[in-house]
Amino acid sequence: MILLINLFKKYRALFLALAVVVILFLLTWMNFQYVKDNPGGYDFYTNWHATRKYFFEGINPYSEQNRLDVQNLVYGRAALTGEDQFRFSIPLYGVLLYSPFALISNFIMARAIWMSFLEIALFVILFLSIKLTWWKINRSLLIPLIIFSFLGLHGIITLLNGGLIIPITLIALALLYAIQNKQDEAAGLLLALMTIFPIPVGLFGVLILIRLVVNRRFKAIWWMLGCLGLLIGFSIALIPEWILQFLVNLINAFKELNPGSPGSVLVSRWGAVGNRFSIIISVIVGLLLLFEWWQAAKAGDQRFLWAALLTLALGTWSGIKVSPLDYVLLYPGLIMGFALLYERWKNRSTGTILLTLALLFLSNWAIYLLTMSADFKPGISSYLFFPLPFTVIGLLYWSKWWVKKSNSVELESTMIELKRP
Repeated sequence: MILLINLFKKYRALFLALAVVVILFLLTWMNFQYVKDNPGGYDFYTNWHATRKYFFEGINPYSEQNRLDVQNLVYGRAALTGEDQFRFSIPLYGVLLYSPFALISNFIMARAIWMSFLEIALFVILFLSIKLTWWKINRSLLIPLIIFSFLGLHGIITLLNGGLIIPITLIALALLYAIQNKQDEAAGLLLALMTIFPIPVGLFGVLILIRLVVNRRFKAIWWMLGCLGLLIGFSIALIPEWILQFLVNLINAFKELNPGSPGSVLVSRWGAVGNRFSIIISVIVGLLLLFEWWQAAKAGDQRFLWAALLTLALGTWSGIKVSPLDYVLLYPGLIMGFALLYERWKNRSTGTILLTLALLFLSNWAIYLLTMSADFKPGISSYLFFPLPFTVIGLLYWSKWWVKKSNSVELESTMIELKRP
């Protein structure tokens, strides 16, 4: 036994690397067993197929031919009006993300490996969110949080569809971590990479830029511009007219997302009256964001983190179309809300957090399953716009009130110890 312990200490790095390889192999094998019998992953297929066609056949990813290829695979025909058109709607430099997977000719295997990548990224999102919020979470809450994140509607549907929202959420969190730790070069690079999927994180990106400018951290901005310039220049060298083609596809994909926001639901149901309410909601959200940004621009790290995660949540109600199936983006805000709740109530908050997770888990799945069509084809119900965003916004605003009003807040980043005389 002592010999084994000594061997492990001596070759610990080797043993850990071997363990990681074994875990990745088993994870990918399980994913492969699932995907070979369960079609899907069309969000991933759209970008994977476009990347392969461009690399190996020189077909423009934004072309009509590429789009029809995906539609024929999914529908067995060209898509009808109102159906998903499966457009390649990311910047051309986004193919860099998909290029390792595009080298795999078998879609089932590529999808299984992509799912493994997403699962690992989602796991990192959870623990990076906990680290950023300084939450000393106990096991009785960590395990349910992991179950909710992976098996809850927003997590599992994203994993099965193979969308980009998980990598983009991870990039956004890594960006916050880099800013918090004064790593301006990394922050600039991450800001540039975040433009691969710009719409869901657009407002968040604006706040980040405001923070950098107000605090005179211009190195991060120069790094962002430099990296973005290289990415755009590289893409122009490949396809000179790609920017216009990308914008056309992006705008069309944005228009086709229906419903895309609570406001669009009001418009579709109440017409002109709904349009007025939609404008009112957007104006209110816009004013709230401006007010919070103004307060957070020069605030401490914890206050800025709060504003950044609130921006992601309010962005879903701002009028910018974000699919409810992309609400993994709100997981960090939910975790911060729980962390602040735990800071105030300690172990007494455990029941409240568990109840909240259970209600979110059951309500989202109930809405999704009960709104399936008669032939069991799931759609995006307008009711999914409310449970998670409402909970995250409510928790964050409740915590803001408590942070401002209470003198008993103890956040690790700003803790002050007072000794009794």
